Amino acid sequence: MIRLLFFLAVSFFFVEINAQEKTSNTPKEKTFKSGVGVVDMKKILQDSTAYQALVDQFEEKRRKHRNKFTKIEDVIRDEESKLSKQKGVLSKEVFANKIKELNKKINELKSKQAGEAQKFEREFEKSTNKIQGALIDVLSMIANKNKLDIVMAKNQLLLVGKDIDLTEDAIKELNKILPKINKD
Repeated sequence: MIRLLFFLAVSFFFVEINAQEKTSNTPKEKTFKSGVGVVDMKKILQDSTAYQALVDQFEEKRRKHRNKFTKIEDVIRDEESKLSKQKGVLSKEVFANKIKELNKKINELKSKQAGEAQKFEREFEKSTNKIQGALIDVLSMIANKNKLDIVMAKNQLLLVGKDIDLTEDAIKELNKILPKINKD
């Protein structure tokens, strides 16, 4: 009698497992058994429409600033050239004053260039932070949807299975909620 009960219990157990396997074979979205997801941050930024538009905007802005400063540098070089031609004509004191003025212009230009570069970098970082904030929201939404406990950056890992890679899903969602970035 004990053997019969044991046999029935074991049979019921295997029938239940077999039924679960058949129902789980239906094609759905990715299933995450591990509770871990992985993303390739570099690829997400590379394929993000907002980030690419931001890079294009800042490259255009950088080019315009570079051209503006190049013109100013050309004017200063012309002044320097004219001044060197006048060296023999001007008195030492006048020549020294003009050199001093020219050096002041050069230093002001360098200072202005450095200030513009810092401002440019701060603006770019602020805009990039907005994109990263939106990406965190996207990853949080994907993690909740897939009941994930942790999402890690792919570059921190040695081996990654394709079934836990969230990169493409993250790119699609990020491009959906943030197609472009508005600089403030």
